[in-house]
Amino acid sequence: MDHTRRRLLAVTSSLTLPALAGCTGLVGGGSGGDSSTGENSDDGGTDGSNSEQTATATATATPEPPQNRAFLDRTRAVMDEISWFGSEYERARRQYLLQVKPVQETVAELRERNTLAAADVSELRAKTTSLATYVREELAPHFELERRLRNGENTFVRDFAAAVERDDTQASQDALGRLSVFYNRITADAYIEQHLSAHPIEEPLHGLLQSSSEGQAIFGVSYPPGDNFTTQTFSDEYSDRSDDVARPHAHTFPTGQTIFDHAHQYGANHDINDHTNERPDGLVYTFSQGAVDMMKDTKAWRERLADYEPEYTNVFDAVVARDGREDYAYVMANKLVTDQSKEAQFGGRPIFLQRFESEERAVSALNTLMETTLGDDGTTTLAGREWRRVYYDYDGANLYANVLQVGEFVLATSVSPEPHTDRTEKDQWPEQLTLSWLGMEVSEGETTETGG
Repeated sequence: MDHTRRRLLAVTSSLTLPALAGCTGLVGGGSGGDSSTGENSDDGGTDGSNSEQTATATATATPEPPQNRAFLDRTRAVMDEISWFGSEYERARRQYLLQVKPVQETVAELRERNTLAAADVSELRAKTTSLATYVREELAPHFELERRLRNGENTFVRDFAAAVERDDTQASQDALGRLSVFYNRITADAYIEQHLSAHPIEEPLHGLLQSSSEGQAIFGVSYPPGDNFTTQTFSDEYSDRSDDVARPHAHTFPTGQTIFDHAHQYGANHDINDHTNERPDGLVYTFSQGAVDMMKDTKAWRERLADYEPEYTNVFDAVVARDGREDYAYVMANKLVTDQSKEAQFGGRPIFLQRFESEERAVSALNTLMETTLGDDGTTTLAGREWRRVYYDYDGANLYANVLQVGEFVLATSVSPEPHTDRTEKDQWPEQLTLSWLGMEVSEGETTETGG
């Protein structure tokens, strides 16, 4: 298929697909006035070895071989968790505070009463049970929460009930004092930051994003639909926010991009200018408004991270397919290190997740992309799964990536200006990605005939 035909298909396809908040441009292409159309340009891009390949027809995507059921289930769980934090977290947090308030008010009222009876116990138990039910159903799936908060008949309530039954006024007041302390503590800012925080997120999302519990990983998460929610996840080993420990944190560049995937010891007034250039290749991947950008060091002769500026913006634009898509998100996978050496920090690698209405829609979406914006460059394998190597035009140059359709998902990663043919296996699948759930090994007996 020649370039004119492929460009026409890309434009025609984009005109028939509904826009989705957070993405710009054509399907796989750049925005209206941009020369990036999501496929190789007529001059063959910057990589001469791919000029002939650029002009050839691309293969049609077909369902991948049977995939590991656990991998598909994990991908669903990852997308569900990211989507919940991006769309439901703020509402759930507000509702939590509203649910605790009646308990606090009831305890305060009971402390003012001279005589306490079984009816008072029932009144308190009803309020704590209502709160516990909300916590179990709405919050416990997303946070590691203490049992006393998930149980309306917790130790404090049982102690109060026993004291009232004995008609022991002092013991009843002591129990109410402990109830007051507990239910006031769980609404304090420090408690919410530690146990109900989305900045950062700890378990269970962090565990879902890892290929195994043994890998030291840190992740950035971006959910553009809605308010472009961005945050990071890490092990609760680093949950201590004191100044004397290495803490994961974020930085925003002067040009607006944000990086979420590093950790080290730092002070209260820590700034991006305090960092030296820490990538030997001069490139870092960052989150921008609803996309992933690559930043390049513009002044390599001096050691200052603030010298990085956007080199490639919206690097997954050519992999965007809106027809039948229900949700999407970005994950930045990195190895957790706590020093500030040049090669250690800011080495995150992005993963783009798109979820469609069904497996058939996902297959169709990838077929369309392969016929319009993506060039086929063979295959590569990670953890027993065969990924498709692709390339696409970026304003006259090529970007290269790996894509996989599994179940109702299309995943893309390993995006880089480096051609596949020039990459070593380590370049194709760097450690940062193998530490993510993409590195989950296929297990015998756990494959599914319907997954990807």
